[in-house]
Amino acid sequence: MAERALKKLGNWLVTYKWGVIGFWLILLTFGGYYGSQIGEHLTGGGWGVPGSDSNKASERLSEEFDSRDETSLTLVMNHETEQVGSAVYTKAIEQASTSLQHEAEIDSVYTWNDAPEHLQDQFVSDDGHTSIAFIELNIDEGFAQNVLADIQERLSNSIQMDGFEATILGAPAFWAEMNELSQQGLENAHLYALPIILIVLLVVFRSVVSSLMPLVLSSFSIVASLGVLYWFSQWMELSIFVLDAALMLGIGVGIDFALIFIKRFREQLEQSSNQVAEAVAQTMGTAGHAILFSAFTIIGAMSAILLVDIAAVRSIALGVIVVVFFLMVTSLTLLPACLALIGTRINAWKIPFLSIRDVSTGKGKWYRLAHRVMKRPVVYLVASIMLLLAMAVPALELEVSTPDSRMLPEQTQVRHGLAHLEEGFGVGFASPIQVVVAMKNKTFTDTQTLEKLSMFHDELEMIPNVEEVSSLLSFFPNLEASEIHSLLTEHQQALHEDDWMLINRHVSKNDQIAVFDVITTDHSSSDTNRAIVQDIRDRLATSEDYEVYVGGETAEGMDTSQSLNESLPMVLAFTLLLLFLVLVVTFRSLLLPLKAIVLNVLSLGATYGILVVVFQWGVGSTIFGFGEFGFIQSFIPILLLGLLFSLSTDYEVFLLSRVQEEYQKGMSNEESVAIGLEKTAPMISGAALIMVVVFGSFAFAGVLPMQQLGLGMALAIALDATIVRLFLVPATMKLLGNWNWWFPFTKKR
Repeated sequence: MAERALKKLGNWLVTYKWGVIGFWLILLTFGGYYGSQIGEHLTGGGWGVPGSDSNKASERLSEEFDSRDETSLTLVMNHETEQVGSAVYTKAIEQASTSLQHEAEIDSVYTWNDAPEHLQDQFVSDDGHTSIAFIELNIDEGFAQNVLADIQERLSNSIQMDGFEATILGAPAFWAEMNELSQQGLENAHLYALPIILIVLLVVFRSVVSSLMPLVLSSFSIVASLGVLYWFSQWMELSIFVLDAALMLGIGVGIDFALIFIKRFREQLEQSSNQVAEAVAQTMGTAGHAILFSAFTIIGAMSAILLVDIAAVRSIALGVIVVVFFLMVTSLTLLPACLALIGTRINAWKIPFLSIRDVSTGKGKWYRLAHRVMKRPVVYLVASIMLLLAMAVPALELEVSTPDSRMLPEQTQVRHGLAHLEEGFGVGFASPIQVVVAMKNKTFTDTQTLEKLSMFHDELEMIPNVEEVSSLLSFFPNLEASEIHSLLTEHQQALHEDDWMLINRHVSKNDQIAVFDVITTDHSSSDTNRAIVQDIRDRLATSEDYEVYVGGETAEGMDTSQSLNESLPMVLAFTLLLLFLVLVVTFRSLLLPLKAIVLNVLSLGATYGILVVVFQWGVGSTIFGFGEFGFIQSFIPILLLGLLFSLSTDYEVFLLSRVQEEYQKGMSNEESVAIGLEKTAPMISGAALIMVVVFGSFAFAGVLPMQQLGLGMALAIALDATIVRLFLVPATMKLLGNWNWWFPFTKKR
């Protein structure tokens, strides 16, 4: 039924080709206009898990503390020889402060120069070469990361003395740097990939016109997708990684779809004596049907990820769904219309010394390889499975984490500032663990509550690998609770205005919420910090009198990883069920879908294992140019699962459809497998090679999460197109024999 409908659509597209092409040109104009603005609306947020401990801590801090919202930033200044307090250093701080205060987006700046003498030590490192300052913005986080790069540039230019580095730090600054690196990575990826893609297309199609068509299709689809994603960004939070994921899939899958369609169109032209209309209709019923199935498989698999309760991960899945939807629509409308217009000129500008016609003798190298494998199926089956299992063994050590500063290259401005901050104040100073204690009926100015606060403070300091704890009590050393109570209530005038500014960073406006900044000896994603967070949660449990929440980068990363781990079985079950049903309907077989799922799981495990070796163990870190992060990004395994299963299913269907076609003609099981492999292997190899090039280019040119996703996809496609398709599929089909096509309540052939 679907094939007949697609053929009718093909005939309609031939008739109204100019109208279809005109429609897409108009859509391209609007998509290009809005899509060019999407970068300004992408954010680095959305990693919190709604209702989690860390998310509640973040909400309390943003709501109750003016100086602890998402746009509270830190200014770090450093000089190798000059010390804070010298005339030169004081002048540099003044110039930096003046520059920042002239920025319309900045509400206030509080530096060492502004602090009273008895509080200045809190703004200076032990060696005296690094100072910090507090910056408050008057804009939201999403907009902040779009303007901070320019503010940072003007800040650096404002300091006239040599040797001073001034860096703005904080979540918006981190994601602004990530966004810039992401844009550079996309440009580099295209620079590396496009020449290789063109060469592969020229070898596969052997004519310039045919080779350019897939690039045109991908471009139209990507531009339209970015225009739609721009409108999504107006009412929901989209991660900066949406752009990378959409372009990666847009180029790879778009060329894959176009390659299948154009290749079949050229075959149909030969068979129908160059009757263009008939060739378009027949291609729509065959290749168009495969593309429709493929697109819905990818969309269905990625839809399972929309169930994940993390906004950033959902937005990446949404980006993939949107771009694949437009690839499907353009492949089934714009591409046939263009082919109807071009007609036999699809073979124009032939490549010298290469024949346009695909010659197949029926006894070629792929045919011989299939028979060689089926002659010793057990040997090839065991050897292939053992190889994939060996690759998968390191996956047992897979550890995931959310982004931290070590994701940034060492030469970036933010990484430099963080290095100075960590060197001067300690590694954990840049990302403290935040313990939020909210009283239910009392305030923190009460004597009894202050005593309880003191107990918490002391208990936190006793935790191993905690370097320092900063709280309200840090400003009143050696004072009893009753004396602190008196200062906070009866003798407030005894405290300086600057004292109150720092006190208000640790006690809320209503005096019912207190914050402990726990400074550790390690980075936010380290095992040390994770152990500390778990220890705090075990020690300070919520009671009838107060609630305790643990927040900060470490806690958020732990909650995000836990949420993704809990979602993984659900996503896996949904994806496997979807693919099983689709393959059952397609082939009317029960064993082939089960076999395909098992092979996909093996391939996925091997991919995870290699990612662990590269990104956790550091093998090849110099080749790919990433730092010592030491973890897999938390969203990579779940995205790889959906993408790999859906893309590998395309190749499974493409190969087995041809095998089934030969089998139904009366060929033996072995012969149908050999002929099917010979007919499809060149196509699968070409499509897979293009995808490996596209995805692999991101492994060298993107930011760390996209490096991991790009390398993971490239590996998965390479394994699927070689070990799985060339060895495991023929071996298993030989062993299963006619049981390959068994289905209840159907007659034998």
